[in-house]
Amino acid sequence: MNDQEFKEKYDKLKNSKFYQQKMFGWRPLPTISCITIIFVCFAIFFIIMGIIILVFTAQVKEIKTRYDICEKYSTTEPYPCIVHININEDMKKPIMIYYQVDGVVQNHRFYMDSKSEKQLKGENPSDDDLKKDCEGALYIKDILWQKKTDNSDTDLANPCGLIAKTFFNDKFTHWKIEGESDEIDFEKEEEDKENIAYQSDIDTYKEIAKNKNYGEHFLVWMRPSPFSNPRKLWGRINQDINQNSQLTVHIQFNYDHASKRYIILSTRNIFGGKSMFLGICYIIAGGMSLMASVIFITTYSSFHRKK
Repeated sequence: MNDQEFKEKYDKLKNSKFYQQKMFGWRPLPTISCITIIFVCFAIFFIIMGIIILVFTAQVKEIKTRYDICEKYSTTEPYPCIVHININEDMKKPIMIYYQVDGVVQNHRFYMDSKSEKQLKGENPSDDDLKKDCEGALYIKDILWQKKTDNSDTDLANPCGLIAKTFFNDKFTHWKIEGESDEIDFEKEEEDKENIAYQSDIDTYKEIAKNKNYGEHFLVWMRPSPFSNPRKLWGRINQDINQNSQLTVHIQFNYDHASKRYIILSTRNIFGGKSMFLGICYIIAGGMSLMASVIFITTYSSFHRKK
């Protein structure tokens, strides 16, 4: 290719529609009718979804029992508090077991950052790294539930940090339905208190998940709650419980922070547990879309200039 041919091709490319940004493009001009129809469609969708979610939520059965003020104690069991949970309606499996602790704020940035990722993954970070990552709860003396170990109070805690310091460690055992001779066996594969954490957390923190003292319960606690009354999954009952039954559980108090504490039994649906929040949000969004469409059409009708 000689210089003349190269110059001709270069000039042709330089003056092309692509180079001059003159290529054809679809440039829709929204009209008031089009915008109104879009907002009305969104309103109908959101309102219908909100109603569907609320209907499903109303079918969820939930029983909440406060247990920190224990009324009945056993002097023969290591778990002195015996809590009776009255089942007022039929509950179909799986029945999720939650605990709720009031007054624990987990969404503070300093609180969420107070942990050592390397330590939780089973690595051996340096003391300087731990002092930097676990500020506020570095030694065993700072974390009361770890004082029961054989280590010295001045040893570095494992796990360390504020999340570990506030870890909920009350123990629930001897789950039994009155009138039945056998207890609910949480060690069975289909009815256990494992597999309660996110699989991604189990894969990331394998050493924590395998620990028999806290295991997946600690992984669940690590997930921060946006509210000051965090509700966490403890386990599940994979059998039906009939109406007018009574479920008993023995509790050992290990949690060192004064707070109101609850046991919650709940069924679930395709949207999760009992929560009106999502359905109400959908209905509010639908109402706002419908209001916007009315404002658009009213404004257009009032100020539109007729030719």
